[in-house]
Amino acid sequence: MSIYHHSKSQVYRQPFGAVPVGTKVWLKADLQNVDPASCQLVVRYEAGTTQETRTYAAPGGVVELDDLSVPGVYFYHFTVCGEEEPAEHQLTVYEADLKVPDWFKNTIIYQIFPDRFYQGDGPVETKKNSFFYGSKEDIPMYIKDQEGDILRWDFFGGNLWGVGEKMAYIQSFGANTIYLNPIFQAVSNHRYDTGDYKHVDGLLGGDRAFDVMMNVCRENGVKIILDGVFSHTGEESIYFDRSGLHKKDLPEEEQGAWQSPHSKYRKWYDFKEDGTYACWWGVKALPNVNEMEPSYLDYTVTGEDSVIRHWMAKGVSGWRLDVADELPDGFIGKLRQAVDESNPEGVVFGEVWEDASNKVSYGCRRLYYAKKELHSNTNYVFRNALLDFFKGEIDAYACMNIFLDLYENYPKENFYAQVNMTGSHDVKRLFTCMKETTKGNEALAKDLVRVYSLIQFTFPGVPLIYYGDETCMEGGEDPDNRRYYPWDRQDEGMVAWFRNLGRLRGSHAVFRQGDWMPIYVNADVFAFKRMEAGQEYVVAADRFGRGCEYLCKELEKVLEKSYTVVNCAGGYGVLMQLC
Repeated sequence: MSIYHHSKSQVYRQPFGAVPVGTKVWLKADLQNVDPASCQLVVRYEAGTTQETRTYAAPGGVVELDDLSVPGVYFYHFTVCGEEEPAEHQLTVYEADLKVPDWFKNTIIYQIFPDRFYQGDGPVETKKNSFFYGSKEDIPMYIKDQEGDILRWDFFGGNLWGVGEKMAYIQSFGANTIYLNPIFQAVSNHRYDTGDYKHVDGLLGGDRAFDVMMNVCRENGVKIILDGVFSHTGEESIYFDRSGLHKKDLPEEEQGAWQSPHSKYRKWYDFKEDGTYACWWGVKALPNVNEMEPSYLDYTVTGEDSVIRHWMAKGVSGWRLDVADELPDGFIGKLRQAVDESNPEGVVFGEVWEDASNKVSYGCRRLYYAKKELHSNTNYVFRNALLDFFKGEIDAYACMNIFLDLYENYPKENFYAQVNMTGSHDVKRLFTCMKETTKGNEALAKDLVRVYSLIQFTFPGVPLIYYGDETCMEGGEDPDNRRYYPWDRQDEGMVAWFRNLGRLRGSHAVFRQGDWMPIYVNADVFAFKRMEAGQEYVVAADRFGRGCEYLCKELEKVLEKSYTVVNCAGGYGVLMQLC
């Protein structure tokens, strides 16, 4: 190759990584067998649907960019006399002072699917055309008709009373933030078919249970993050009301959009001439909304008593945005503004499955981290990379490069705020994935859960425990990954392991805010270092599970200091402190 540039090395690019607007960025390329005087740098700027390409003279392969005044995603490559680099490099330019609240970067999140966590002692309402499982040990299922539509929704009876009653258990993991899957009135058990944004579902205990739970949270210093579902509503919502359940004797403008062409909600939805309507991924129970419709924006985000402001006033500390990549940047920006105005310490993180710094959705280059939109996102990249490493689908070098790409592309504030999950309600359970990797060997699968969580709790970012993963609950694809928590069948050893990880992270600031750097051992050992205030720790994982002694011997080949082993994750991982 006659043109060489390594964007992650300060020999070739300074400063490293994402930069705030107005920063001067120095770039260099090594040139061989080409005319150095004719070298150029081609830069393409992208934001939304806007694209702009500029060319800069780079004599000798050196250039300084001093006009990065607009936030967005920039892609660049060197070229000499028509010969170009084989790949582009990303440069994220973001608005200055896009801080993430310190409490969030230092927290541990416990995610709860409310119907499946704990059935507490408090009044609840019932639901029509639904059924309750006879045993908490039953496996969730869908009851569908021939067209795939749900005939009856199934429930286990978990509620918000139960969340309050189990506060001590949640906090035992060092978790001082609870992320709740949707809690608003809805027909389904998952409640992503919002029926009424301003009231808690009666089966969860309603608004009264929420208020009591919030009091318990305040008394214990626990923050609540709600799931915001703003790309669609439910077909039986008070806004759409396809069934006519909410019509009663309301004036036409107060009726649901399906019932009345004069409904004040009519503009929220996209109705076709044949009477059909746009819906989320073809699911007619989830009619899409026009997020930028002024009346919808006012109701959900910008109004004095908008959905966002209503619940922030009740003490909520943030929002997880469902399908964030299906929400316009303009909507997310206004939502972030409403959160900031309600509580400057409020947090917004989005459901994004890929690298959120360069996400393209519906033909738009998203600006989640270039502008004041998201503080964080669900880091499925972290989860998928580690699972692929342990399965042997990628080696340690490829796995580390995935993380280095995120480190380079994300502003540091956002990189250190990534939500690193054990799992979620949308993917197979962690223990189930590890059992597949070990071909059914449960003991080895638990050791893999241990090493995965060891990395998770010591890696830059915010650990999230999906309820039940701490006790190695099993579960395949939805709805199997939403079983009821086995309160009388816990794996006490695994629960103790996660509690120890919570204490480790809570008592060592180095794992929350320390510098991070990769360690290259061999293709089968993934390792990294955390450093702060003279403290240095190394975390290493061997995908073949050859034991701590093997890992220590391999690390000795690349480490220049002596060490003390702090913990071993079965035969797969080790945590050591350098002396």
